[in-house]
Amino acid sequence: MTSRLMVRSALFLFAMTVFAASLSAQKGEIYPNAGYFWSDTMNNGQRLQSDGIYGLKGGVFLNQNVQLEGSFGYLNHFELRPSSLNPSMGAVRGFLYDVNLAYNFGERQFLNHRISPFITAGTGGLTTHIPNAPSMLINGGTTLENKDTFLTVNYGAGVKFLNVAGPMGFRFDVRGRTLPNFFGETTTWFEPTAGLTFSWGER
Repeated sequence: MTSRLMVRSALFLFAMTVFAASLSAQKGEIYPNAGYFWSDTMNNGQRLQSDGIYGLKGGVFLNQNVQLEGSFGYLNHFELRPSSLNPSMGAVRGFLYDVNLAYNFGERQFLNHRISPFITAGTGGLTTHIPNAPSMLINGGTTLENKDTFLTVNYGAGVKFLNVAGPMGFRFDVRGRTLPNFFGETTTWFEPTAGLTFSWGER
C-alpha cells in the first residue's frame, strides 16, 4: 500500500467514525488538540528534534466503556537534530494518522464537574513531506524520500472534563509513541496534548 493510499484510508476511516457516531444513538466525541513531543536518543546516538504537534481526534463508543477513535496529526518539524552525521538537515513535515481503542473508567465528580479517566492504545503511520526537494540525505548517506511512511504504535492515558459548557469540555492526553523501524532504528517519544472536547449522544 502506498503512503498516499494509507493517508486516504486513514482519513476515510476517521470521517466514517465521526459520521457513524452522528447518525446513531451512541455517544460520539471530537477532540481538536495541540501539544508537544520529546524524542529519546536512538542507538546510533541521534534523536529527532522536539517540536509542536497539532491534530484532531474523533471517536464513537462501542459500549459503555470502549471507544473506537480515529486520529490525525501534523508535525511542522520531523527532523533529526544537527550532528556530525547530519549537520544541516532541511525542513521535513510529518503527517500522523492512527486508529486507537480507548477504555473509559466511567464518570466521576471532581470540583463539581464530571470527569472520565481513560487508557488508550493504537497503531498507524507517519508520512513525511519534504516541501523543497524530492528527497534528502540523512545519517551520512541514508536517503529520506518525500512521502516515506513509517509504522507507529502509541499508548497512554488521559482524563476528560465533560460538559463544562453544554457539549463542550476539556481533555488532557499523555502518551508514548514508538517508531519501531526508522531506518533500522527504534525511536520513542513522549507526547502530551490538550484541547477542547465536544460530545453528543447516549451510550
